[in-house]
Amino acid sequence: MRKLMMVVALAVVLVPLLAAAALAAEGQLIQCRNVLPCTGSMGDDKILERIGDEKDDRIIVRGGRDLVLANKYTADTDVVSGGGGSDRINVADGDKLDTANGGNGGDICIVDARREAGTSCASVDVQRP
Repeated sequence: MRKLMMVVALAVVLVPLLAAAALAAEGQLIQCRNVLPCTGSMGDDKILERIGDEKDDRIIVRGGRDLVLANKYTADTDVVSGGGGSDRINVADGDKLDTANGGNGGDICIVDARREAGTSCASVDVQRP
């Protein structure tokens, strides 16, 4: 009976800890708002730039395999800094004002012009209109 009680007590302690770790790794959908910089979590996030043309964004990615979409609105200067993990950073929005910086990992930077890609991008894909 005592062993059973210890197993139950251990399960009560460990289940919430493991659930929190699983949620952290899963990541989030993050819609950037008016607070800059817009920052990702340690999980596998999908981060969207602020809504509207002519709104400059500063997006900081943390750990995980993140997807950053700063490619919908134009006439803005978006600066994205990748974090750990293999990230996909898309700043190909039709203007040539943005900067995509990879971080540690095999980051893919999708840009309008080569000059928008930082030296830390493992791969650069130039999108032409």
